[in-house]
Amino acid sequence: MQISPGLYRHYKGSEYFVYRIATHSETREALVVYRCLYGDFSWWVRPLSMFIETVLIDSEEIPRFDFVAPMSIAEADRRALGEGSAPQTSEEDVQWMREAMQLAERAADNDEVPVGAVVVKDGQIVGRGYNRPIGGCDPTAHAEVMAVREAARNLENYRLSGCTLYVTLEPCTMCVGAMVHSRIERLVFGASEPKSGVVHSQAQLLESPFFNHQVGVTPGVESEACQTQLQAFFKRRRAEKKRG
Repeated sequence: MQISPGLYRHYKGSEYFVYRIATHSETREALVVYRCLYGDFSWWVRPLSMFIETVLIDSEEIPRFDFVAPMSIAEADRRALGEGSAPQTSEEDVQWMREAMQLAERAADNDEVPVGAVVVKDGQIVGRGYNRPIGGCDPTAHAEVMAVREAARNLENYRLSGCTLYVTLEPCTMCVGAMVHSRIERLVFGASEPKSGVVHSQAQLLESPFFNHQVGVTPGVESEACQTQLQAFFKRRRAEKKRG
């Protein structure tokens, strides 16, 4: 079982928010920093073994803690305070995310990982981008960066105040940096990236206090469709490799 930041459900039904994995300064033992999302909201530290153990229920082994979904600290605070989840997705968010998905298909057509992005301001798309690091021989040519570059050119401004970035996959460290530097007002993403996503999955960089700009985040818009798009691409790639 991989331990990632996010929401976990205890086998008895309680929900826990896992913040991070720590290491004991002397014994070097791996420890989990977490808290329950009801009752006592204080932070707890327990051995990693607690989160990888199984229990026997009706002759069936099940995880003691089962991973449910990525979750930010802000979202965990809302749950703990009884405020519920983040605001519901708007029809506009769905509309622009579908535009980003169409761009992701263009990446797939070029044999690039299908990620697409659009930058929207005042109800208009001002920047479009899709993955093309391989074809462009450019390691920085992620969909988000390409969309931000085009938006800056179209608006003739290196600051993208009042703009929302829609992207089909949770951004990486580089793309988070681009959003902060360009002053993107809001990020909306589709599928989570459990391996290298740094908005919710492996870190919550956009909640870091040392940044001089804060970006609002709406996760999980059309997440299933975005995830299906990615899975179909990698399934095709595996089939092609097997035939080859």
